[in-house]
Amino acid sequence: MPETALIISATAPVPVDNGKRVVLHGLLEYLVGRLGPENVHYAIVDGPGRERPDFPGVAHRLDRPGAVRQLATLARRVPLDRSYTVQEAMFGAATLRDQIQDLVTWLRPDIEVYDTLRLGQHAPASPRGRRRVLYLDDLFSVRYDRMLAVDERGDVDINPLGEFAANVPAPLRSLIRHRAVYRPVLRMERDRIRRAEARVVHGFDTSLLVNIDEVHQLRALAGVDSVRVVHGMLPPVTPPQRTPARPPELVFLGRLNIPHNDDAVCAFIREAMPELVRRHPALRLRIIGKDPSEALLALVGRHPGNIVLEGFVADLDEVFATATVSLAPLRFGSGVKIKMLDALARGVPTLATTVSVEGVPVAADGASGCYVEDDLRRWPDLVDEMVEPAHNAQLSKAAVEFFESVYGREVVTRQYDEIFGLSAPGAPRPGA
Repeated sequence: MPETALIISATAPVPVDNGKRVVLHGLLEYLVGRLGPENVHYAIVDGPGRERPDFPGVAHRLDRPGAVRQLATLARRVPLDRSYTVQEAMFGAATLRDQIQDLVTWLRPDIEVYDTLRLGQHAPASPRGRRRVLYLDDLFSVRYDRMLAVDERGDVDINPLGEFAANVPAPLRSLIRHRAVYRPVLRMERDRIRRAEARVVHGFDTSLLVNIDEVHQLRALAGVDSVRVVHGMLPPVTPPQRTPARPPELVFLGRLNIPHNDDAVCAFIREAMPELVRRHPALRLRIIGKDPSEALLALVGRHPGNIVLEGFVADLDEVFATATVSLAPLRFGSGVKIKMLDALARGVPTLATTVSVEGVPVAADGASGCYVEDDLRRWPDLVDEMVEPAHNAQLSKAAVEFFESVYGREVVTRQYDEIFGLSAPGAPRPGA
């Protein structure tokens, strides 16, 4: 009898438009390939009446706790239990716990995957599958620590909830935007979630993080060796025939209404663009993304002949085919930056900061097709090197080779085989 798998998440695996969905969709696609779509179940914690997106496998909907239940759990648990986090409280309702218990009891899956500790808290003691996996994404304790550090600078509009805002009642969303509120809340949540991350991994056979540095950090904090890195399984890519533009064409991709993207491109224009234009008067910067801020619009207006705001572009292959260099100047943020991997997969030389390559094991000196430099004032010198045609071609080749060696589908499939103890039909199981 074939094995069955169950993924429980508050995030649909499609559309594959951010790093979290890349991993979730990759896990789902992998399990469907190994076990068959009829044996893979994906349970989405969602509100009533929402249309289910189309994806392979058997879909289930679990009722998301309403605002009243969320606030009640928050008021009851967080003040009295210093080990309990606000994130857990948003999904901590007993009604959701019971739904998960009932689903696991009914399906009795051989493989269980829980998306982050806010759903991992409800993994039942029994029944328990052959392999129980917790996907942590990245360490929220580290994310909150960095947000507090960035906030100290005072030059960035911090949205402490980010994409998690959709899981928070509206009254709390507006309240938490005030600095006098979110700073003490972030400090409290950072300390609590650090303890929760160290605690929760003991209940799972394997816990997954996208950043190898955070893997080592959590292993040391929790005293376990069951934490390991997981790479997203990106869609198959055939690198296009590149014809890098002359004069040079730089590309920045990202949703511009996200603070770390807005800050990144604004900082690049302020710190590096004037010198780049002086050296390369016809150079063009293509900014691809929706909803630019007023600050960005003002900066773009200083270079009307050199910067183009293009909004959303559906087909990025054309963009990557002519791009001379892809830019990733993030100064804060967390998680693997999928747009950077998209560029490397297509052979586009990339210039990045340390934050941008976090979790991506590139060499800083260009050996992986990517240069890493945090001082944006030095970027014009690096751009000069990268746009030289022979060196650009060398970097392009190195980028594709790096991507295939680390993120190629065969490599990632082998990684998933080890995580789940599965193998292709007819092949021996890993470790058997």
